[in-house]
Amino acid sequence: MTRDVGEVLVRHLGLFGSLSDGDKDALMSVKGEVRDLEAGEDVLTDGERPTYSVVVIAGLLQRYTLAPDRKRQIHSFYLSTDTPSLEAIHIGVMDNNLGALTPSRVGLVPLPELHRIMDLRPNVLGLIWRETLVQAAILRAWLMRNSRLLPDGKMAHLFCEIMTRAKAAGLAPDDTCDLPVTHEDIGDALGMASVHVNRTLTMLRDAALADLHAGRLTVLDWPRLVEVGEFDPSYLHLLR
Repeated sequence: MTRDVGEVLVRHLGLFGSLSDGDKDALMSVKGEVRDLEAGEDVLTDGERPTYSVVVIAGLLQRYTLAPDRKRQIHSFYLSTDTPSLEAIHIGVMDNNLGALTPSRVGLVPLPELHRIMDLRPNVLGLIWRETLVQAAILRAWLMRNSRLLPDGKMAHLFCEIMTRAKAAGLAPDDTCDLPVTHEDIGDALGMASVHVNRTLTMLRDAALADLHAGRLTVLDWPRLVEVGEFDPSYLHLLR
């Protein structure tokens, strides 16, 4: 089962740079625990001292924080083959939560294992560092989107990002991909009340731009969705 962990690392880091055969072999040798999570279960929590990094083998994860009133702010969604917590290598204490939105399978890679690979393969070290910088770029893009765009623009931008990342990961052979989120999840990601989420989803569907139904996101008109969301994928720093 630890082979699944190595495969995720190879696929994801390969989105941001080239991996030699030696790099791939080293990543495939990574030892880690595979764990199944229930919907709503956290794998890393605020205040915890992380001893491992997480890779997503299957399912959908969220990075989020809770305000003092227990209201949630989602900072990112993580699809299959994503590596949401490589920064755990460099931080002593978590300042956010990482949990499953749906039943998910994750790999837990002990930090000494990652240090071993980075010491052996300088190129892998560089790509891991690059990936953590991309996570920061995504956070900046979400901050700009949520503070500046109108509701239809916010949602269009989110859908464009999810579809772009899903296509890059090989999860969207057509203009459709899994996105099993609730209206509350979308609202907590975009800073919108559930009633406004429902209204905006209806607006995008009636305009034949995008549809989210039964956990599947379908893009109906990519150029127009990009225009409404003012979406520029350069912040994702993907090779493809």
